[in-house]
Amino acid sequence: MLLDVGSVLGGIGLAVVAFVVVILVCVVILRLLAAILPSYEARDAPVASDDPVLEEASAPAGETPVPGGDDDPAA
Repeated sequence: MLLDVGSVLGGIGLAVVAFVVVILVCVVILRLLAAILPSYEARDAPVASDDPVLEEASAPAGETPVPGGDDDPAA
């Protein structure tokens, strides 16, 4: 017989073990990334500073004042 029962069961067992190992490696990588990268809540938190440069940098792109524009208080 070309394939005996032991080699078939061994191949299935090896595939199951490899699948579990791949899943565990992915879980470890995702946990490391979650520990390194900031959360969405911390990223979207407002900037509590009196520095105007930080306020302009944290403002959305459509709300940043244009120097010399209509909304410029210095002009």
